[in-house]
Amino acid sequence: MKILVDSGATKANWAAVHDGRIVHQLQTQGISPYFLSDEGIVDVLREVKRSIPEPVQELHFYSTGCKAEEQRRRMNQLLRLMFQEATTVNVETDLLAAARSMAQREAGIVCILGTGSNACRYDGSQIVETAGGLGFILGDEGSGAAIGKDLIRSFLNLEMPENLREELNEQYHLTRDNILQSVYQLPYPNRFLATFAPFAHENRQEPIIKDLLDRQFNLFLKRCVLLLEDSQHLPIHFVGSIAQYFQEEIKRNAETLGLHVAKIQQDPMLGLIQYHE
Repeated sequence: MKILVDSGATKANWAAVHDGRIVHQLQTQGISPYFLSDEGIVDVLREVKRSIPEPVQELHFYSTGCKAEEQRRRMNQLLRLMFQEATTVNVETDLLAAARSMAQREAGIVCILGTGSNACRYDGSQIVETAGGLGFILGDEGSGAAIGKDLIRSFLNLEMPENLREELNEQYHLTRDNILQSVYQLPYPNRFLATFAPFAHENRQEPIIKDLLDRQFNLFLKRCVLLLEDSQHLPIHFVGSIAQYFQEEIKRNAETLGLHVAKIQQDPMLGLIQYHE
């Protein structure tokens, strides 16, 4: 049996595949070696082992936080510890998962818009150039965390119309103190900020939110996609929940910059299964 994993900062999707068919599916919290300790990662892997008890021959693990060789090696060791029967264990970035899923063995530009954001140029085999991926403090334009950050800033600075402020507060029960605590003191502030993206989607026709979304996606395209060689000639694919829910806004901003949007998909898993057949 073969296991494929696609992990972002918030959640990880696991698929156990036999003869090209999914026989088990599971969702866990995101597994990023940047954010989780060895103990935290092993706890998640134990949960997976309980849900998928069959022997595993191959394990292909794609995740955010696995760009550095040190983090890939650490993640590989932990996976081999928990899946000792596996003869093949590969650890790669979530960006390569997106590229292989969306472009298969064709060249293209591939972007992830989820809790975070990044982009790459893919030659049909490997990623040859990257942009973005700086995290929600320094970058992550167009991501759920960046959209949430702009939204909450507007809420705190009283820039948001009163009707929207009341609606946001009714849904999330916000105070200045609990916002600041969640951003500056509690774990995973990026995940906290990304929880406000659904509100932006529900109210995307409101002028202040429409402008916020256009600004975020325009920044992402200019700071990430346009920096990549041949971006105005290659097909551009998007993966992730933010990409899925804001397709109209992405396409509108891409068109103004002369960029060709090809496929947009929330989950890369089916494409990954096809790639690894």
